[in-house]
Amino acid sequence: MILRSRETVGSWKIAFDSFLMTNRLLRTFLVVEFLVAIEVWLTFWSQVGGQYHLDLMFWPWKFGLTVAGAWLITAITAELFKRESGLSRRAIVYATLLFAVIVTAGVVTYYYHLSEPADDDNGDDPPASQATRLYRHSPAPSADRPYS
Repeated sequence: MILRSRETVGSWKIAFDSFLMTNRLLRTFLVVEFLVAIEVWLTFWSQVGGQYHLDLMFWPWKFGLTVAGAWLITAITAELFKRESGLSRRAIVYATLLFAVIVTAGVVTYYYHLSEPADDDNGDDPPASQATRLYRHSPAPSADRPYS
């Protein structure tokens, strides 16, 4: 998207390329998008996969998949902004890689779901609904049977 504004000053034509000015602004927006994408990725992952499984997960998995997902989201946005005529082959490759990262995150989360530690409760405590022992009620002791 190149916009040109031309003004005539004397015999000189000054061409101002607004794309060069918005290039710095675009980089700033892409950095902000990358940081927001990290937050969105982690929030979505904890909601879908469960925060407990993320807590069990080895930190390089979380770090690598989060940074890869955020980078790919930002790369897709940059590629779509760069090309005015719809999707490019590179944007489709980035989207395919993003899908692969999402599937990998799901597989890793499922692995940690299957290998989560067992509960600490090993059945040592009696169940809460257990009835107390019933004793046979016998009549008051008499002289014939002092210990009945």
